[in-house]
Amino acid sequence: MSIIKVENLSKRYIISHDRQAAGAFRYKSLRDSLSRSASALYQRFRHPFTLNPSRFTLEEFWALKDINFEINQGDRVGIIGRNGAGKSTLLKILSRITEPTTGKIQIKGRVASLLEVGTGFHPELSGRENIYLNGAVLGMTRAEIKRKFYEIVVFAEVEKFLDTPVKFYSSGMYVRLVY
Repeated sequence: MSIIKVENLSKRYIISHDRQAAGAFRYKSLRDSLSRSASALYQRFRHPFTLNPSRFTLEEFWALKDINFEINQGDRVGIIGRNGAGKSTLLKILSRITEPTTGKIQIKGRVASLLEVGTGFHPELSGRENIYLNGAVLGMTRAEIKRKFYEIVVFAEVEKFLDTPVKFYSSGMYVRLVY
């Protein structure tokens, strides 16, 4: 039984490049930025109907192109690839943070992705409080979190430290609790 089905999924971004800024990779101070902005504003008032389209170039960038896959119930999936391969873009599309440019996605059930380690965790809160907070971020009801609470604690091996703020956890304890 297919729980996620992706057909011809593509995501395009349009990137704007400032030709005048190209090649000027030096440190810019606040004064430089304000001066350039004031100069541009002055030129705009002086010549209000003059456009400078040659200053900017647009580039079409495809983060994903014609992706097809199917995930069945019980499958374990890992997304592996080099930097810029589109892994985060795919997860953002699957969790409906970003809209695809083309393609079709069918999802049965609930999907949430945590793109950063520790997303949904607060360092001042205890492990117990963070489990409930993270469950809420993932869209779980309080009853669902209560049902899975013991399982999460056993997996993370943080029973003794459950009421300690996570900022005092070792990195290993923190990562186990996050995942």
